[in-house]
Amino acid sequence: MCGIAGIFSKKISKNMEEKCFKMFDLLSHRGPDGDGFFKNSKIIMFHKRLSIIDVKGGKQPIENQRYVLIANGEIYNDLEIRNQNNNYNFTSHSDCESILCVYENFGVAGFKKLRGMFTFAIYDKIKNELILGRDAFGIKPLYFCFQDQTFVYSSEIQSILKSHIFKTKLNDTKTKELLQLQFTTGRNTIFDGILRLRPGEILTLKDYRIKCSKILDKPILKKKLNIEQSFEELESSVSAHQRSDVPYGLFFSGGIDSTLLLHLMSLVNSHPINCYSVVFERDDKDLISHICSKFNVNLKFVNFDKNDFWNLLPVVANALDDPIIDYATVPTYKLAQAAKNDLKVVLSGEGGDEIFGGYGRYRTSTRPFFKKEIFKNGAFKKFKYFDSILSGWDFEIKQYKIRNMTQRITELQKNQLFDFDNWLPNDLLTKLDRCLMANGLEGRTPLIDKNIFQKFFLINDNLKIKNGLGKYFLREFLDKKLKFYKAFEKKKGFTVPIKKWIPEKSKILEKILPRVSCLNELFSKIEIARLCKMLKYNTRASIPVWHLIFFALWYIANVEKRKINGNTFEVLSDNTT
Repeated sequence: MCGIAGIFSKKISKNMEEKCFKMFDLLSHRGPDGDGFFKNSKIIMFHKRLSIIDVKGGKQPIENQRYVLIANGEIYNDLEIRNQNNNYNFTSHSDCESILCVYENFGVAGFKKLRGMFTFAIYDKIKNELILGRDAFGIKPLYFCFQDQTFVYSSEIQSILKSHIFKTKLNDTKTKELLQLQFTTGRNTIFDGILRLRPGEILTLKDYRIKCSKILDKPILKKKLNIEQSFEELESSVSAHQRSDVPYGLFFSGGIDSTLLLHLMSLVNSHPINCYSVVFERDDKDLISHICSKFNVNLKFVNFDKNDFWNLLPVVANALDDPIIDYATVPTYKLAQAAKNDLKVVLSGEGGDEIFGGYGRYRTSTRPFFKKEIFKNGAFKKFKYFDSILSGWDFEIKQYKIRNMTQRITELQKNQLFDFDNWLPNDLLTKLDRCLMANGLEGRTPLIDKNIFQKFFLINDNLKIKNGLGKYFLREFLDKKLKFYKAFEKKKGFTVPIKKWIPEKSKILEKILPRVSCLNELFSKIEIARLCKMLKYNTRASIPVWHLIFFALWYIANVEKRKINGNTFEVLSDNTT
């Protein structure tokens, strides 16, 4: 796991080179174990390393006579690729060299053979071409921008912004989308001119311009499969995601997905499994203890209360350069803080809801009557003043849905694909990447996997949603395998009680929030104050107020680039008019 960055330009001036090395330094938290770079008059490629596999070796860039490679991620079928391609001369034990192997042998089509999470850059010294790529699910991030025959890319937006290579500003439509939706969709980020490499995208640059862009399709197996036999693939995925030369563990919530992972990890591990679990209430602790007592587990609880929430929130907002207004980011960050002294790799259950049909929005959007379209309403829908100002926020969502209307798949599967292309990479996986990498940890997601998607995406809808419950066949599987586990009860998760904690602060929020300068540029002070007053009698106001709080903190840290000192209220108070 690493950070990568680089510049590809017709002419790299001394000033530009200095800015590039600053960009490189700004990724240090992603790779504390080593670094490397390749440079000539046309290109500079940087790599920051967090050592997971081939700890003593594995240095990047990886270079041969023709190509230079830098990569961020893990290739889980590296051993298989090495065994199947004897004609390629491997120069390292790094799993990432498999990327170069398949490209040399098969060209761009070879990237379909990779199983893992990755972004990469390959430079062709002969053709003077640069190839960028991202895995089909967008598990690892990569951003880019280009201007005047200069192309810059990086694992994080802030390294581009703070290096001052390009000037940018907030995109108005994307700002509205963020405030209403809690994340931004598609290729465009909230910053004008800074783009995401899309999940599965392969970008080829020639003569310092984008020559072509190709999206590698997600692997869908169209023949019907035996469900029981397909569960063997889940065990195989967990085993592959545990390939590591350093200690690993599991973030455990007691929900369907993390319990499934714990069960499967117990099948392929003889040693105790390191589990970290965040708890908000005593009841959560009792439940998690009960489940873990049935396995060979080293369990560590991480208590999370309202003081943790308000104290950590500015730190988290600073880390989320690609903003997501997801309150689960804060306990995730604290879990990472707790785990970093013992582990370097953490498995997590992200992707279970998306692949197995777990969300309530799937159930309401696919019922025979009174259907509700997913992501139709924003956070401010019931608050007319704000909703009116933020109108037009859903333009890109509507365009995406129109483009996918003709696909010959079920309505549930269309909704799942939307989440795989947008919600997962731009919210959940961004959360996991930034919160863990800020603490020197690699996050792995066994349920977001090439083979899992291939086997399970096209199974019948009634195996995913039945009797008003999502992930139905997973529940049946766990009910059969783990007699003690109440698989058909309401799922657990890292649920922050913001509808309790935010109204408790209504008086101070009513005083501070209307005066925060960046919010004043968007909304009336009177209306912000009125919204805060509503907290006393309408807990629904907690959600839009939460969106304003997070956006303000994020803006202060990432747009105004001010140092974050103190808790939420101290930071907001320091930035009032």
